[in-house]
Amino acid sequence: MKRTLVSLLAAITLLSTAYVQTRDEFNGGFSLQWSWKLPDNDPFCTLFDNAVSFGGSSMTIATRDGGMFGGFNSHKNVPTLRVSGDIPEEWYIETLFRTDWSTVPVNNYTQAGILITTGAQNYFQALITRNATDQTDTVNGSTNSEQGDTFSWGERVTNPWTPDSNWMGVRIARVGGEDPHIVVQFRNSSTNGWVEYDGFNGGRYYPDSGFYQHIMNMLSQGARIGVYTDNACGCGLAQPFEFDYFETNLPILPVGDVDANAIVDDADLLAVLFAFGSSGDCLDEDVNGDGMVDDADLLAVLFNFGAGS
Repeated sequence: MKRTLVSLLAAITLLSTAYVQTRDEFNGGFSLQWSWKLPDNDPFCTLFDNAVSFGGSSMTIATRDGGMFGGFNSHKNVPTLRVSGDIPEEWYIETLFRTDWSTVPVNNYTQAGILITTGAQNYFQALITRNATDQTDTVNGSTNSEQGDTFSWGERVTNPWTPDSNWMGVRIARVGGEDPHIVVQFRNSSTNGWVEYDGFNGGRYYPDSGFYQHIMNMLSQGARIGVYTDNACGCGLAQPFEFDYFETNLPILPVGDVDANAIVDDADLLAVLFAFGSSGDCLDEDVNGDGMVDDADLLAVLFNFGAGS
C-alpha cells in the first residue's frame, strides 16, 4: 500500500510539472493571447496598415518597410506570445509558412521565420531568406541576433535551395540530457521533415556559445516568442507570407491574463470591466484582439478563470 501511494504521488507530481504543446492554427483568427506590442520599438504597437489577414486555417502577413536591424527599431506587424513560468529542460518553437518566391526580387534579403525577443534591441531569429548574396532564385536558412541594439549575424546558415509553392519552416529547440545544446532546424518539401541547418557552421549552439546564453537569458526574463516577416529593402515591397501554424511547448501566458501575472483572476476580470466599450489597437483588455473590449473579452476571462494557477 505504501509503495502504491508513493508511486501515485510521483505520478501526480510528474503530471503537475509536465509541459504540453501549445498550438495556434490561425483558424479565422488567433486562438491564443497574441500581442502586437514590441518593447523598444517605434511603433510600440506594431499592428500596421491592414497588412494582417486570416483565412480558414492560416494567417497572412504582408511585409512592410521597417526593421529591427541595429538602431532602426521601427518594425511592423510582429505578433508574439509571452513566455511565463519555469522553462522546461527540453523545449521547442516552430512554424510553417509559404510565399510566392517568384515575386521576391533576387537582390532583396526578404525573409520570414520565428523570433525570441525581449524587445527590438534584444532578440534571436531563425529565418528563411532570399539568397540575395548570390542573386539567384534560391533561398536559405539564416539566423540573426541583437544584444543591446548591437546586431550580430547568428553564424548559422543552410545550403541554398530553389523554393516551390509548398510549406517551409524553421524550428528552434533545446536538447537536454548528457549533450545539452540549442539546435536550429528547417524543413521544405525535399527534407522529409525537420533537419538541422546544414551550412558550414552546422545548426547547433552549445552552452559556451554567446548565442546559447543570450537565448536562455531572454527566456528566463519572460521573453516574447512569435513569427516575423521582413522585406529587407525599405522599398515598399508588400510580400505576403502565409503562416500555417505556430507551435511550442514553452509555458505561455493563459488567455485572459490581462495583467500578465501568469494567472487569470479577479484583477483581469475587473480590468476588462473597467475598459468595457473601449476600442483601439493593442489594448491589454482586448483579449481576442479584435479592436474592441466587449462581451467576447469578458467571456474569455470568465471561461479561463483560474488558468495558470
